[in-house]
Amino acid sequence: MAWDIPSETDSANTDLKQFHELGISILEIHSPPSSEVWNQIDSLEFTVYGNLNINFPVTNTFAQPDSSLITHIENNATNYLSQPSVEAIGLFNYGSVYNPNFWKAAASFAEKIKQARKIDLYHISRTTSQTDSSVVSFSIVEIPITPKNFDSPPIFSTNTGSYFYYAPSVEMKPFLRPFKNFVTAVTQSKNNTIFVDSGWLLTMIEEHPQFKETLQSISSTSEQVFPLPNENIPSPGNTTLPMILLLLAWGTVALHYNTSPLYRKSLFRYFTAHKFFIDDIFKRLIRSPVPAIIIILQNVLLLSISTYAVFSTLLTPMGQQAFFHHFPKLSIAGNSPMSIFVWTFLIIVLWSLLNIIWLYFSHNKIKSFTQIATVLAWPLQLNFIFCTAAITFFSASQSISATLFTTLGLLLFLFSYIFSALDISRFVRSKTKYLFKTIIPYTIIIAGLIVWFFTYDQWMEALTLALNLT
Repeated sequence: MAWDIPSETDSANTDLKQFHELGISILEIHSPPSSEVWNQIDSLEFTVYGNLNINFPVTNTFAQPDSSLITHIENNATNYLSQPSVEAIGLFNYGSVYNPNFWKAAASFAEKIKQARKIDLYHISRTTSQTDSSVVSFSIVEIPITPKNFDSPPIFSTNTGSYFYYAPSVEMKPFLRPFKNFVTAVTQSKNNTIFVDSGWLLTMIEEHPQFKETLQSISSTSEQVFPLPNENIPSPGNTTLPMILLLLAWGTVALHYNTSPLYRKSLFRYFTAHKFFIDDIFKRLIRSPVPAIIIILQNVLLLSISTYAVFSTLLTPMGQQAFFHHFPKLSIAGNSPMSIFVWTFLIIVLWSLLNIIWLYFSHNKIKSFTQIATVLAWPLQLNFIFCTAAITFFSASQSISATLFTTLGLLLFLFSYIFSALDISRFVRSKTKYLFKTIIPYTIIIAGLIVWFFTYDQWMEALTLALNLT
């Protein structure tokens, strides 16, 4: 039982008595309770696994710990070690277990705890295969249950002594059939210990009174009896928000096309008669900034939707939680893909504005921002193709294809500055001088950002951790 300890002592003692009646023998807690609750735990003879509650650690977490982390570990470990009912301590939850350097960093803390008292250590993970037995004795493997896998939970026979933790998604929490399938799969794996969230269990007992007898039969040695109510399990599916926003974006295209003669006449001219199109712009035959502004904003919306979709499909809810744990300043709209949507929208708007200003002040003969905005905006119309494909593949649960087309859309956005600078360079006296003021420094900046992104170890390890929490 993964017990979320109530703040009131009476409520905690009530929970303990109910757990005892259900035949539950192991409690996994994430913070030390009060002395009164410890006494009740001892009197009912529960076995306790005390978790230090260190979530989503990477190598740097243990290799270069700050004073608050050290104090947190020392205080909680000392409290757990002083209690005879505590038989194991959880060193961390959802860490970078695939990285050997991570285990080396965590080993020093493990040794300090073992020196104080000979005790087993464990960790909570999403995988059964990546555990360093010299640091921890066993793992509690969290099994996410979703509409896609509830009929056959991903539980396999293991010799590592792992225990399994039932973790239903929000859609699956109201139903009992996924839990029955989970229990059956665990039994077939020859593992007799499972963990469930106390809040979920108590809620299900309240909603389904017969479930109490089911739990008692599961925890006893008698034959398991698991009656089920009539349940309609929801079908798997992705969020519809990206598709709704995509239809909205295409709606703006139709509206713009019907209301702007200038846009209708020049829609395909950039691609079919490029030289004449650029000449018209510099002769100021296209004077209205409205079409360019609309196209740029449409591009911002499309790229934001696609990035939202890719973030949603590549990172599970647990992965998203890990991502925002390491980058809390990005969670301006909560720990959800909506924060990524907002950040993408703001960054692309700002980047587009800076590009226009840069190109404007780099060219002595340009007299209007409209000229720059139009040259910059027109190639971005290809993103209607790339982003539509990305969101379509997202809706079809094709994450690789969705990521590919989103990447193409972002690359087109970055290269639109270079395309625009090359077009504008036809109207300068010294093309080389102009390139040194525009394309060359721009390319250096982009290359520098990419190199920094892929060589900043802490960033990459945190991102890799988020991607691995499937």
